[in-house]
Amino acid sequence: MGATDPEDVNSDTVPETEQVFSLSYYTQEPLDPYTSSSRTNSELLRLCYSGLFTVDDEYNALPVMAESYTVDGNTVTVSLRSDLRFSDGSGVTAADCEASYKRAAKKDSVWADAFSYIRSYKAVDERTFQITFRSYAPTQLNLLNIPIVKSVAADPSGYPVGCGRYRFDATDDLKLVKTDCNCIAGAYSVDQIALLGIADKEAMIYNFNYGRLQAIYADLSLGAAEFRSDNEIVTIPTNRFTFLVVNKARKELANPNFSKGLTYLIDRTSLVSEALNGFATPVWYPLNPAWSETKQANLNPDIFSAVSAGNAFTEAGFVLDGDVREYYGVPVKLRILVNRENASRVKAAQYIGNALRDAGFSVEVVQATWDEYQKALTNLDFDLYLGEVNLPNNLDLSALFSTGVCNTGEPAGAYEALRIEAGTVLNGSGDVRTFVSNFQNALPFVPLYYSRDALAVSMDVTGEFGGSVTEFYAGIENWVFKQR
Repeated sequence: MGATDPEDVNSDTVPETEQVFSLSYYTQEPLDPYTSSSRTNSELLRLCYSGLFTVDDEYNALPVMAESYTVDGNTVTVSLRSDLRFSDGSGVTAADCEASYKRAAKKDSVWADAFSYIRSYKAVDERTFQITFRSYAPTQLNLLNIPIVKSVAADPSGYPVGCGRYRFDATDDLKLVKTDCNCIAGAYSVDQIALLGIADKEAMIYNFNYGRLQAIYADLSLGAAEFRSDNEIVTIPTNRFTFLVVNKARKELANPNFSKGLTYLIDRTSLVSEALNGFATPVWYPLNPAWSETKQANLNPDIFSAVSAGNAFTEAGFVLDGDVREYYGVPVKLRILVNRENASRVKAAQYIGNALRDAGFSVEVVQATWDEYQKALTNLDFDLYLGEVNLPNNLDLSALFSTGVCNTGEPAGAYEALRIEAGTVLNGSGDVRTFVSNFQNALPFVPLYYSRDALAVSMDVTGEFGGSVTEFYAGIENWVFKQR
């Protein structure tokens, strides 16, 4: 069970009678709820350290440690559940919340970005914790899944004392054991989880495929071929957004009809199927399609139309002469810039290049290293480029209207009105359909898809999977493990 490399593991190493429910952890960084940046470790730590809220798969905040809350302007006042206990049996207080937020706000914390939205926080009394945002929208609650730990002392295993479904136990080998913190209701099917230290992705997949791990975070950007077909792959929405940017500093590309031609030209469903093996959700608008409010707006699923694309290109001055698009009599050549270190995005760029060639353009896909890519963006040395941003869980689109993320070659603030309108959609004063219509008229960038993450689950396990975007192992305590 302790093997960390594929060559160290033999399929007969572990007798059937010794099979236990196991998860992995990445050995190259400490297991710390505030600094662990690997997805494998951060998901594991969520089992031991709860936050005030969690986020479901439609980006709705659900109370965990919070019993109730009120909103007054930009201030959210949370009443803690009175029955909560840390894993050492002591009660959870607002002072613990304040100390935890102070730790989370430090520069080395993986939670630090949340504090660009949080202005202040304080313990009001023993069970009342108050957070003041710079501006309020209901989706700001999605940021309050910051782990809460006991403000003093560590547990016997040397880890911070948490309030979760499990706690660390290093009595023999490192494992997680059930703890009675009152975070969840009902009985546990999984009382104990063995932990297998893993050095790299290849070893993790090997151990999973041979039944030594019951579930792992699965990077499926290159498909699911690495996983045995008898295991289950559960996809989960993310806020990782990929888009296409036009260099509008180039005069002939500045006409909005050129961008409209692009957004009609791209068959996003086919793009996602071919470039990402289906592990993404195609979009022609910037809002996350998993969000409950986007779903309720009942937007058209696709706007792909080769005819509409051709008409828009013609209106932008790109006229077909036979099979070639010309701009004032000169054939048009476009360069699509992409970071070559991201294989799925390279495939997406090549797909878009082929679509543009079919529309009459000459296209070169420029595959650059990350440093070359960054330099080209700064110098506007591109015609089109594929960008990606991991938006915060509060669904704020502001980053997309900044030149640092989306450099169109236009002056900073060129789409400020659209950025403000996106904020009104989040706070409930704006309408989704109206915003999408205004976005389509301006098209500061061309949306392509939101990536999906995946949880790979062994055939030994049954249960409900994938109900949360912030907790891959949501409901794990009720999964049923059947030894082979």
